[in-house]
Amino acid sequence: MGLTEILNEKKKQAESIKNKYKLLKKNKIVWIIVMEDKDLLKNLLDWLSILPVDLIVLSKEEFWQYESMIYMDDISDSLLFWVDFIVCDNCMAKLSDYLKKWIVPIVSKDNYLNNLLNEFNPVKSEWNAFFYTENNVWSIFYAIVRYLENHKFPYDNRNLVKNVLDIYY
Repeated sequence: MGLTEILNEKKKQAESIKNKYKLLKKNKIVWIIVMEDKDLLKNLLDWLSILPVDLIVLSKEEFWQYESMIYMDDISDSLLFWVDFIVCDNCMAKLSDYLKKWIVPIVSKDNYLNNLLNEFNPVKSEWNAFFYTENNVWSIFYAIVRYLENHKFPYDNRNLVKNVLDIYY
């Protein structure tokens, strides 16, 4: 399957996910957040509610709900394949699994895969991740917004996904 087919299939399956979980159809992006720091996650969720994205929170604990968010204890591989990006803090044990599903990572600059991940440069169309520099709401939110701005440009987003794909394939 070529990159164009992958991106088209991601879009098609994202619609299926939105229907199944009753997420907002107007949002174009489906993503996951996984965080060990529950206080940070709770504070961040309030900010994330204003973004035009559908959010899957991997957590056994539910903090609060808004119409474009669902909670799950775990996520199946079949569902994971259709997610656009992931935000995670210290719980990055499965990060390489997410990358193998062509999911763009938004992670701490000090992650364990820093030999494979570099901050995406849209001018040069190189590298494969977005980093936050500090483990706080401001820094994480800023990294998410940078990704969302990049996603608006199909050529840049396509190159970003291709760069993630090139890590393992």
